[in-house]
Amino acid sequence: MGNRKRGWTKGSVVVIIAIGFLFAGVFVSNYFQAKAASKPINLQKNEHINQAEQHLDPKMADQNTKDAKLEKEWIRKQQQEAVRKNKQEQNQEQRQEQKPVQKPVQTPAETKAAQPPTKETGTSQPPKQETNTPQSNQTQTPPASASSGSKKTVYLTFDDGPAPFSGEIITLLEKYHFKATFFMIDGNIRRYPNSVKLMVQNGETVGLHSVSHNVKIFYASANSVVSELNQNRNTLKTVSGIDSHIMRTPYGSAPNMTDEYKKAVKDQGYIMWDWNIDSKDWYYKDARYVSNVIEQINRKANHNGPLVILLHERKETLAHLPALLDYLSKQGFEGKAIDATTPPVQF
Repeated sequence: MGNRKRGWTKGSVVVIIAIGFLFAGVFVSNYFQAKAASKPINLQKNEHINQAEQHLDPKMADQNTKDAKLEKEWIRKQQQEAVRKNKQEQNQEQRQEQKPVQKPVQTPAETKAAQPPTKETGTSQPPKQETNTPQSNQTQTPPASASSGSKKTVYLTFDDGPAPFSGEIITLLEKYHFKATFFMIDGNIRRYPNSVKLMVQNGETVGLHSVSHNVKIFYASANSVVSELNQNRNTLKTVSGIDSHIMRTPYGSAPNMTDEYKKAVKDQGYIMWDWNIDSKDWYYKDARYVSNVIEQINRKANHNGPLVILLHERKETLAHLPALLDYLSKQGFEGKAIDATTPPVQF
């Protein structure tokens, strides 16, 4: 009995070992299940994506790759364009900073705008001789007066007539013992024949001034110039009996009378006249045209040769003509009419 109490029986030992193996098996099984459950989520996800991509259509995969490349290329171009614009703006700012400050310079057009225009605004004519120069100093010595005993010739020329009041102009000329020259348009000669006849009766010179008085028509060719002068001349001869070759082209000879045109009229025996004092009575239309003439005469105090004044048969010109004739008379000018022997003044 004593020996059985001190030790385990064989059966008990076997049972204990079996229970130990059972617990060990359960532990090992639970360990591997926990390890499998702890696998990274991202790894599982990647494996799922890779498996899905393996089942994609090869054409779709290739298109996705091309779209990605195109998007990258577009982004690259946008970046390059932004860099280019940035450099351009910087260069422009640098040029503006380096540009020296200059005082505004008045252009020829602005200078011309500050002065009266040339004859008949809207035509293509250049400034006439010495009409756009600065105003003269009023202290400048005027031309010789009548008291000095010397006489200086002035030619008063009237364009665009005749007119119904031509007789009033002639009356004023006679009052101051002046003669003048009238360059007349074909249609007006026909319209006012009595005015033309009165000019001839009083010793005024009658001349030619075209048919159309239109730059584009008159100056179209050498033939058009000569043709209009011939018709103008024939009409004047029919009305007045005077066969005149003294003429003035519309708006003056510059710049439209080319060398070819000048030769053509000269070959036909015509004598072309311009002027060297522009009253601009067609522009001012009041007493200012008289002041304008006086200023130009003062500037020509030392001028050698005749003064040829451009006027027009206008009501406004007639209204202030007495003031001009009074000035010329007091300054000792002799008003003469142009004739075929007078050396012409031309531009």
